Amino acid sequence: MLAPVSLAPPELVLNAVADGRRVGLQVHYVEGMGKHLAKAGAWWFAPGRQWVLDQASPGQLLSWLDLQYRGQFVDLQPGLTMLDAAVSAPQVDFFTQRLDVQVFPLASGDLSRGQLAVSFAYDKPCVRAMQALGGRYHPHAKAWQVRGTDTEVLRCLAELAGVDPTFVFVHERAVVLEDLVAPPATQSPISVPAAVPERGDGTSDGEGEGAGFMSAVLDESVFYRIEESVLQATAERAGLRDYQVQGVRHLLSQAGACLGDDMGLGKSRQTVVATRMAAGEGRVLILCPATLRINWEREIHAVYPNAVVGMVGEDRLGTLYGCEWVIANYERLGGLVKEPELDFAVMAVDEAHYLKEHHAGRTRNAFIMATRIPRRYVVTGTPLLSREVELHTLLRMTGHRLGALSLRDFRKSYTGSADKRAELAAALKGWMLRRRKDVLTDLGTKTRQVRYISPEQGLGTYQAIYQDMSLLTMPKIVKLRQALETLKTPFLIETVQNLSVGDKIIIFCEYMASVDQMRRAFADAGIGCVTLVGSDSQTKRQKAVDAFQNDPAITVFLGTTSAAGVGITLTAANYVAFASLPWTPALMRQAEDRAYRLGQKRNVIVIVPLIERTLDDGIWKLLDAKQETERDVVEAVRSALPGELAGAVDAANVGRLVQAA
Repeated sequence: MLAPVSLAPPELVLNAVADGRRVGLQVHYVEGMGKHLAKAGAWWFAPGRQWVLDQASPGQLLSWLDLQYRGQFVDLQPGLTMLDAAVSAPQVDFFTQRLDVQVFPLASGDLSRGQLAVSFAYDKPCVRAMQALGGRYHPHAKAWQVRGTDTEVLRCLAELAGVDPTFVFVHERAVVLEDLVAPPATQSPISVPAAVPERGDGTSDGEGEGAGFMSAVLDESVFYRIEESVLQATAERAGLRDYQVQGVRHLLSQAGACLGDDMGLGKSRQTVVATRMAAGEGRVLILCPATLRINWEREIHAVYPNAVVGMVGEDRLGTLYGCEWVIANYERLGGLVKEPELDFAVMAVDEAHYLKEHHAGRTRNAFIMATRIPRRYVVTGTPLLSREVELHTLLRMTGHRLGALSLRDFRKSYTGSADKRAELAAALKGWMLRRRKDVLTDLGTKTRQVRYISPEQGLGTYQAIYQDMSLLTMPKIVKLRQALETLKTPFLIETVQNLSVGDKIIIFCEYMASVDQMRRAFADAGIGCVTLVGSDSQTKRQKAVDAFQNDPAITVFLGTTSAAGVGITLTAANYVAFASLPWTPALMRQAEDRAYRLGQKRNVIVIVPLIERTLDDGIWKLLDAKQETERDVVEAVRSALPGELAGAVDAANVGRLVQAA
């Protein structure tokens, strides 16, 4: 008879480090302990992937761990050795050099509460330093507003949090701390019964918290005369079409503007030519989503084969000083923020609608960079996704007069009614250039077909989720949408099987799990398919695009809307289908126009399968409502022609265009 196997409990403490004030612990994962540790006073230090707490003796720390993990199947005793070693040999700057502490002078806002803003990765000693300065925390800005000088702030951080001034970046240019305002109440057509979320414990009355977000009010954009002979010669070398020359002229004519062309009209090529001409011998910054960096590098080299292009995050910062072009994705922009000596003549922000959230870190960093760069352009085929107020950051970043308004005043004057949207559209003329596909005389048509279907499997699973009252609203909506995607799989397989020889189709889902499930279903049906989701590498992404475009055996390109619906060309497809509807009409159009764009020689049919009496009904109504807002603002601007701009030029503001060599 075999003796029973005795399993030894895993060691709880995997590593420990201390700096004289804090102790960081890498611990064995035990489900559900994160919230418990936070309630007990520890905090998560993301840069080191550790739980951190105020330093105590090794024995006290072990007792604290024993109290927190009591009853869990872990071995604490070996951790005492690690704790003792960490406390006895502190690494003074281990935590503080990774906190990304930044100090910003404030140009406006309620300066009676302080003239400086301080931001850092969450750290309790730093929080205590801010409280000692009488600071007020603004969650939207992720920053503390404090009184005193930067010298006093540095001294307080050093004394109370152990932060060496070497690891604090003090900005020279002032930023704006402005209050966010609540959006107007709207009646959503989407409603599901759901569990009521737990409320807070009531211990915080909100005292000391502000509603501010950080941005910058920039100099108002000025106009420039254009050397037409230089423009025409450059356009000919770059192979620009007539409407693209018009787009380059639009950007060159002013210090800040928006190129809002529909997807597939070659905004990147127009932007490359315009920014290089505007910059002359200066350096150009291209800000874009990470997935589009290679696309931009290829576009630059297509026009300027010998251009020296650097990428933030792949090239060392020192190398970027020798580059004519620098490409940075939003997540890497923080590195440039701390390199003010790296100067730029022009900045172009691609997919600029990514900056619609005033309180996002990428928006703050983009504004900081904008304060240093004299010419700034925003480029997006979807300048307005849902609400008029999303244009505020783009207007402010480019120096439009409406951007100088506070967010509150902008919302009051230009949102909420058709009349106000008409006023906004009129104000955007000359700033935004918006063309639709009708400028492409050799492009076919795009037709959208709604198909109401009854799934063979029935709606049992969907109804079970709908009636589950243990789920909160948003998790329930996600599960319902995933269930609908699964129910549409047989219809999508049948659709593909009925395609003619040479036809290809793009199918968009909202969830990676659905992409994987459909991929297996298509394989079982003998259908050639490639996939693209957000976790795929750049190499895998490009291989999927190339295979779909060039391999006749690949009929289906299957991907999530967020990953496959932007930045790629899939003109081999003449059909597009949506397993789920995106949340805005602009995102839906952006996705389907992966096929309907420059280079497409056939008509494109977009298939929208809907299942009645489900969430599909509400989302379809929501898209229709949002489309009205977009039509009243963005599409109304299409009536503005560059010729109208000439009369608006103030002679006193006319500068001379620096000509590219």
